Amino acid sequence: MAFSPDPSFSRGLPLHISGTGKWLPPLRIDAEEIDRRAGMPPGWTLRHTGVQSRHFVSTETAAGMAAQALHQAMASSPGRPDLLISAGATPQQIIPCNAALIAREMGWEGVACFDVNLTCLGFVAALEVAAGLLATQRYQRIAIVCSEIASKGLNWQQPEAAALMGDGAAAVLLENNPPDADSALLASAMSVWPEGAHLTEIRGGGSAQPAHEHRPGENSQDYLFHMDGPAVFRLAAEKLEAFLTGMIGQESQRWQEIDLVIPHQASLQAIRHLRRRLGIPPDKLMEIVQDHGNVIAASLPMALHEAICQGRLQRGRVALLLGTSAGFSMGGALLRF
Repeated sequence: MAFSPDPSFSRGLPLHISGTGKWLPPLRIDAEEIDRRAGMPPGWTLRHTGVQSRHFVSTETAAGMAAQALHQAMASSPGRPDLLISAGATPQQIIPCNAALIAREMGWEGVACFDVNLTCLGFVAALEVAAGLLATQRYQRIAIVCSEIASKGLNWQQPEAAALMGDGAAAVLLENNPPDADSALLASAMSVWPEGAHLTEIRGGGSAQPAHEHRPGENSQDYLFHMDGPAVFRLAAEKLEAFLTGMIGQESQRWQEIDLVIPHQASLQAIRHLRRRLGIPPDKLMEIVQDHGNVIAASLPMALHEAICQGRLQRGRVALLLGTSAGFSMGGALLRF
């Protein structure tokens, strides 16, 4: 093949996606409403983000949304998993882990559960963990679910970031390959550049600035989402080419054997810049941000689900999942579906 997978993967780790699902809250918020909430002139949100609509919760919970996505994934692939990984970045509560709350919502007793959190790249991290566990045959069927409620922590005094976000959940069921399949995780990579650690953050709520130190009207912004978008963009632009070359090879060979690129749905402008910067053929790029917004870790599995449902990713085809996250982290996964 034209790309050069990580040699430690050899022919790849067997990884069969047997089902996918997604769920969006019924409340749809259009760009005009975001303009009003952010105090911006009409048309500002659509012009700056490319997001026409996204969904916000009303009474829904993260665990409840996760269960809805899991039920949809299991409709085409029945059977309870023996491991549940929650890979979202916005937990329903600090303790216990979100996976335990999702298992309770599903009525699953005795299933193994844990959380993985790499903010927007949580799904990529969970995918690598799951592939390794399936390869050792420690587990036979693993569910990854990313359930995100971004709307509760938006800072409307920073409209550039707040206007992007949406709520929702996505689930993916993984198994060892059936005898006639060659599905695999062909390569994966994750890197962090800690000079960008404070570019995207919520400072309050942890042990450094506990919840009881919240003083409404004084330090409320410390407990809301903060992102220095221009600085994140510059750091990503600086690191992306070398990262991608190390993962899948030189630019001249890169897109010959990759059938679809599924980027993190950060913003329409970010996705279009990625396409131009990397020379991705337009027909090989998956976009759902226009009517989903940035759903943090759920964005990648949501876009994967849509690619499968729309027939853009078929069995035997190769997809590249790619994105950045807080940290500053960059990650990707090369899948043969």
